[in-house]
Amino acid sequence: MDRLISKLADDGTVMMAWSSVHDTQYLAMLARTDFDAITLDMQHGMQTESSVIAGTAAIVPSGKPVVVRIPVGRFDFASKALDSGVHAIIAPMINTLEDAKQLVSFTKYIPVGDRSFGPTTALNLLGQKRDDYVTQANDKTLALAMIETKQAVENMEAILDLDGIDGVFCGPADLSISVRGTPVPDPYGEDTLPIVEGMAKEAKARGKIAAAFCPTPKDANLVQSMGFRLLALGFDASYIGQGADKMLGELDFR
Repeated sequence: MDRLISKLADDGTVMMAWSSVHDTQYLAMLARTDFDAITLDMQHGMQTESSVIAGTAAIVPSGKPVVVRIPVGRFDFASKALDSGVHAIIAPMINTLEDAKQLVSFTKYIPVGDRSFGPTTALNLLGQKRDDYVTQANDKTLALAMIETKQAVENMEAILDLDGIDGVFCGPADLSISVRGTPVPDPYGEDTLPIVEGMAKEAKARGKIAAAFCPTPKDANLVQSMGFRLLALGFDASYIGQGADKMLGELDFR
């Protein structure tokens, strides 16, 4: 249960793969790459409730922690994902303190939240004893609030101050759309960079986690230099496409 927390404990940078593909053989192979953790994306990715549960079971034997981005407002599945053995929840569009309270309610046991009891699958998959799991889960599983709108930025300090919110997760595309007032995203463009840097500072000031999605290695280098410690890099299409193109590019006859 403490796989992700342990990786973050030494103040290093934790790199996550970001996967929309729900084939369990693929996920098992992805988990054996050099990524530190695997994120299963339900919001824009093609992950479903069933595929998250099956994917978690496929990834956990590798020793890698599993993170799930739930769909907007699906706090009920946040509880079920944790019950399946997931180590962290990323919740999109946490725009208000009330949104954050809902997230905490479903991801933390009392006295912090109202998560109901039923982690049977997690106990079996992670090799945990019942009492150990329920008494440690609030500290060892993470609830990360996505900050990706102007409204969320305005409420970010209150969201971070809430007990049970373990950190913020920067969604750079939607943040740029909201700030710039255009449907065309500009992740980590000049309009949002000061905001992004502020996320890291506010999280660090509270001893909480600053996490971010990074479309490219350049983006990852940038936000890591700002103090972000939990980074999701790329996605399935980039892993497969760039890997294939690299191999083909090394052929002498092409």
